[in-house]
Amino acid sequence: MNIFSSIVLALAFTTSPMDSIVQIASSSDDLETLVAAVSAADLVELLDGDQELTVLAPTDSAFAEIDKEVLAGLLQEPGTPTLRRILAHHVIEGSLDSSDIADRDSITTLAGTVLPVTATNDRIIIGDAVVSTADIKADNGMIHLIDRVLIPPAEESPLRRLLAGAVQKGVLFFNDGNPGACAAIYATAVEAVILGSGWGLTTEQSSALARARAEAAAISDPTDRAWAYRRIIDVLLSMQSDGASPVPSDERMIIDFSDSDERRRWQIVLDGVMGGLSTGNVVVQDGIMRFTGETSLDNNGGFSSIRRALPRGAFSGTDAIRMRVRGDGRTWIVGTRKARNMGGDSYWTRFDTIDGEWITVEVPIRGMERHYFGNRRPGSIDPDEVMAFEFYIYDKKAGPFSLEVDSIGGIVVNEEFEL
Repeated sequence: MNIFSSIVLALAFTTSPMDSIVQIASSSDDLETLVAAVSAADLVELLDGDQELTVLAPTDSAFAEIDKEVLAGLLQEPGTPTLRRILAHHVIEGSLDSSDIADRDSITTLAGTVLPVTATNDRIIIGDAVVSTADIKADNGMIHLIDRVLIPPAEESPLRRLLAGAVQKGVLFFNDGNPGACAAIYATAVEAVILGSGWGLTTEQSSALARARAEAAAISDPTDRAWAYRRIIDVLLSMQSDGASPVPSDERMIIDFSDSDERRRWQIVLDGVMGGLSTGNVVVQDGIMRFTGETSLDNNGGFSSIRRALPRGAFSGTDAIRMRVRGDGRTWIVGTRKARNMGGDSYWTRFDTIDGEWITVEVPIRGMERHYFGNRRPGSIDPDEVMAFEFYIYDKKAGPFSLEVDSIGGIVVNEEFEL
């Protein structure tokens, strides 16, 4: 339906010049569920007041797409806070008609969330909803009917915000070879949780946290101390149920791509060292590392790789690598090294990718095969010995390649404290 047609439909709403948003919605046979939801969320006064607002109004058929039991739960306690946030995700400050919205790339809602806007082929798409009827004028704003209920992103808890911020800062110091500074940042965050209130921990959990913090503080080695604090933080994060993906309690982050400076830590090594003609490029952006290029079999070539040195003990206390990657359908190699220099001695495991799909790959470290300049040799590597990390495309095929990586972690085998 184009914008002109939707405006014509808007004229079908029988309203008077003094009708408010709530009055217009209440007079419509298509917005009965929305009216009930507004009442249940105690938002009638807001939408019936003097403040000018724009409402993206899901129709009854849009609400019908939601599971009946879920919808019933939202319409009564204890679902009211969630319902209120969902509805606020549909309300914008000010009176915006369709042309105002179409001129924007995004709009900010009363929930503090941001909805992208796309205007194409005489249609306006807000989030993933299409405006089916636009520009229904009310005395205190504007109504636009949409064809689905927009679900806001999970609201981050204060505890998750504190801990995630500490991890983001601590990782920068750890990766730059300063585990002591990293441990200090983690310790401060854990101490804030212990000394503060309102984090949702029981008395028993707070006591267990204090004991774990004391044990971590007593560790003399700064690398081990940083990891001890990190495991505490990971357990706290795994307890959060605000809808965001928790950090698994048995995994710790080794390489974090949220830092754009991570790019400079990766070295590209091509078959040009032996006369080959393969190419490679690395970009770190939006929390993802992208390794792209093209392998060539000319001049006995055929490989492209990227390599990164790691702090001492990065994988200590783990038994496997856990990575989340999106590949191109080709077979890749993940490698480790016992030294930070980029000599010919490394330990490999091959893994298959699915073209265009994110997958999680787990690689036992002690099971990695030793290779010397590509030739198999006897020997193995222990997690405590890992000092460098690498990816290879070396499948004896010519053509373009692409590998995206958004996390590299180690699976922890040491017993964790429990909250």
